[in-house]
Amino acid sequence: MTRAIIITNPAAARSDEAHLRAARERLAAGGLRVEIVRTQGPGDGQRLAREALADGAELLIAHGGDGTAMDVAAALVGTEHPLGLLPAGTGNLLAGNLRIRRSWRAATDVILAGLARPLDIGRLETRDGARYFAVACGAGFDAELMRSTASHHKRAFGMGAYVATAVGLATSITRSHLTIEADGITHEAEAAVILIANCGELIPGLLQIRPEIRPDDGVFDVAILDAASIPGAVRVVWRMLLRDPRGGAGITFLRAASVRVRAEPDLPAQADGEACGTTPLRVDLLPRALRVLAPRGA
Repeated sequence: MTRAIIITNPAAARSDEAHLRAARERLAAGGLRVEIVRTQGPGDGQRLAREALADGAELLIAHGGDGTAMDVAAALVGTEHPLGLLPAGTGNLLAGNLRIRRSWRAATDVILAGLARPLDIGRLETRDGARYFAVACGAGFDAELMRSTASHHKRAFGMGAYVATAVGLATSITRSHLTIEADGITHEAEAAVILIANCGELIPGLLQIRPEIRPDDGVFDVAILDAASIPGAVRVVWRMLLRDPRGGAGITFLRAASVRVRAEPDLPAQADGEACGTTPLRVDLLPRALRVLAPRGA
């Protein structure tokens, strides 16, 4: 019988103990030997994951948001052990891009099906340290938004908390001069946001970077967004809502597996929605380095 460990973040915005217990029971009924361990603070997910692997666990399941998922994933990168997802956070961007629904029933169906998909993983390094990401990292207004949105607001209002914060920050968008090295080629740009994307959707089902982006194609899609004002930001977001893959109207695209970013002035950075210091950034792609349980055809 496969031994599975659910690593849960009780502080996640949509964490529900009753749903967690029900998911455990359903996984056990499906043939898994399941234990639950709980994080108590930052970094616990990775520590608990490493301890579980050392103790013989064969499957790790992250119950929480993208931060919890990537904390657990950090212990799995480069191994053959798969990651299962029980979405319980604010955005659940990785689960959404892989078409894993928020329902604990649907998520446990995916885990029990046992179809592991190899994904590329990004590694972001700033002065504050290094962090893996699966969906996107970047710097600028989006990172300031993540940093400024209070945890208790995310628990109470979900994605609406980000919208409210964005409205409050919209009049103070910082535009910087960026020096970008993409696979060794230098580019200069004025921008308010730079996104280095491994998956195609910033908000699954709604806000798309580019339709052709795949998380297993061995390359990042870099989006440079120049929006120094509210009208400029609206134009950029509108083009993404239209799912227009072309550049123009404040959007420039690059493709690379290795990206370096310097900004003047410095911009805050984020990886999968988690604040990660400021520019300069070093970002490298690790091809097919993480195996994630996902629906067929995701």
